[in-house]
Amino acid sequence: MDDKELIKRIMEEVKDEKLREELLGLVVEKNKKKDDTKQEEEEPINYLARLEILGGATEGVAKVSWWIALIVSVVFTLVGGFFSFVILVILLGYFLTPAEERPELPDLTLVVILSSLLIFGLAGIFTLLSGKKEYERFKRKKENQGQS
Repeated sequence: MDDKELIKRIMEEVKDEKLREELLGLVVEKNKKKDDTKQEEEEPINYLARLEILGGATEGVAKVSWWIALIVSVVFTLVGGFFSFVILVILLGYFLTPAEERPELPDLTLVVILSSLLIFGLAGIFTLLSGKKEYERFKRKKENQGQS
């Protein structure tokens, strides 16, 4: 007997109002428990599916952003290295010139600022590579735990 038939039968056969309300309340409560149980059963599956999809998407985005960060760090390192080399050549030329013939030292502010990109680039490369090693170590550890 489904719930509609049960409700119809209660309405027809039970004459006492209080008893009728109690029985209808029990039917509603039973349905609510069924709905809660059904929702609890479905929710973990949906949650895990969403988590799996999000994990795959997140991993793909992380890989792309890691490569972009690595390329930017390498460019910073190359540009900073070039301007550091320029500073060395200027200073070497300045100090190798005899004191009587030395021109005034040019303003190196912009060159020094651009050469600082070398430090940022090297720091970025170091951070990215050490982070990748740590991620691979974590992934191996997770796989080993899954096999146990």
